[in-house]
Amino acid sequence: MNLQQELLLRTQHLSDADVLRGMGYTTADETALGHLHAIRKSPYLGLEKTHRDARYGERGFLEALCRCAGLDEANARPAIETLEKRLAEDRAAFRHWLFAETDYVRGPGTPIFAMAFTEHFRRLRFPLGFWRLPWEARLAAACQKVRDHMQESGGKLVTWGEIKRYHYCYAEKRSIVISTAGEVIGEQEGFDPPRATFGLAGSDENLPDRFVEDDE
Repeated sequence: MNLQQELLLRTQHLSDADVLRGMGYTTADETALGHLHAIRKSPYLGLEKTHRDARYGERGFLEALCRCAGLDEANARPAIETLEKRLAEDRAAFRHWLFAETDYVRGPGTPIFAMAFTEHFRRLRFPLGFWRLPWEARLAAACQKVRDHMQESGGKLVTWGEIKRYHYCYAEKRSIVISTAGEVIGEQEGFDPPRATFGLAGSDENLPDRFVEDDE
């Protein structure tokens, strides 16, 4: 049984408010409730998110939850450190992603900020740790993500137009080409599509990305 399963088992008879009171909160703060829910569904127990409140940070919140659940600190600490190490490895690894290609060519009437604000629609990220899956499982998941995205988008993207194909980007400048039906149709080297950005002069940051929730 891993740490997440142990925490769920030991707190299943308690309400969220009871858990937070056991952690030292006097009220069921909305931010703390959100972090508690994230821990229950996150493979990193919330350590991958920035959590700010007057009492705890990411690790402090998790440690307090372990104490509330009656877990021995000598057992909880190594488990948390193992999670932190895994998270660091996953963040350092190449982040796999899916690119929806439309063969779009910018016309004179399309402002760059409109392209930048819709850039995330064609760049679909896989969760942290996706790279650990076997190749066959990753490729199958990429094809399924294509089929799901085609259904959700109707095959068209705001600003960018009709989707022609997808690229499963599994390494730097390397991709597997997938049809809109979710079938592998080829492979491409040197794939590095330009990114529409809108931000401060001298910065590579795309300001609209600040408003896009990362799927971790």
